[in-house]
Amino acid sequence: MEDWGIGFGYSGNGCLALARLVDTLLDDITAPAVRDSDPEAPRTLFELLRDTPSDGATTYTRAQLLAVRAG
Repeated sequence: MEDWGIGFGYSGNGCLALARLVDTLLDDITAPAVRDSDPEAPRTLFELLRDTPSDGATTYTRAQLLAVRAG
């Protein structure tokens, strides 16, 4: 479908969108899904999610996410 959405691969934006969503939900768990017009998440949060191993499951606590977001 030709529209804004989460994409993956070389030109994908999946980690950027996920970082935005996590950043938003850390402030308000009832927040709506992210939109392309939302501000970018902190770079440190994006990098954590981008570099998370993809083989298996990884769990981060709220405290860990807040610490990474704070830098």
